[in-house]
Amino acid sequence: MKKRNRKDPNNMTLLEHIEELRIRLLWIVGGIIVGVLASVSYSERIVNIAIAPLQKALPHGSKIIFTGVTEAFWVRLEAALVAGIIITIPFTFYQIWLFIKPGLKEREKKFAIPFVFFFTLFFMSGVIFAYKVVLPIGFSFLLRYGGKELSAMPSIKQYMSLFLRMLTAFGLVFELPIITFILSRMGMINAKDLIKKSDYALLIIFIVAAVLTPPDVFTQFLMAGPLILLYIISIVIAYMFSTKK
Repeated sequence: MKKRNRKDPNNMTLLEHIEELRIRLLWIVGGIIVGVLASVSYSERIVNIAIAPLQKALPHGSKIIFTGVTEAFWVRLEAALVAGIIITIPFTFYQIWLFIKPGLKEREKKFAIPFVFFFTLFFMSGVIFAYKVVLPIGFSFLLRYGGKELSAMPSIKQYMSLFLRMLTAFGLVFELPIITFILSRMGMINAKDLIKKSDYALLIIFIVAAVLTPPDVFTQFLMAGPLILLYIISIVIAYMFSTKK
């Protein structure tokens, strides 16, 4: 098999950069497919884990239902997709590292393992925070407004879509300190700029929370709160690690 030659990233054309990106994306998609196939046989267990926060918040006598003939089947596949994405996160971040690696100096290439480790750690921290804190609190708050006159009968399809969106959103926003560290070391941002633009940052945070969460103010604040805290942490990181180089 002929080995693909790596070109100098400074001399690569736009099409060559796009080709390199395409290859990395194919590896990422392939990894996720393998993860999904490995998770299919455990899909029932995964669904039970996924619906646990909602089940605990449901009033007595309420159940989670499905309304279409094929809905339960597709929910199983969606659960396998969630699991496949999560278990292949280290592989995904490694492919991202391989994409940016050619543009780094030799002394910077040794950070491959820390890069993959911390990106995975912060992503999983966001996923766990959403699962253990945000979803239980959010469901308990929202479902209590049904009262005695209304019975909660949430659809499993709608719930799984919300579940996947919330876990992915929190996993991504928890990467903010890592991204800040990288940009600070590159000299692109510093603590002074982050403090000066904090009013714009707050506006963007609430816009992001409104886009990524269900259309209710309480859930939006559950995302905006951690984001504000992460932004403050990012300011501290930028202060400690920023460079003018």
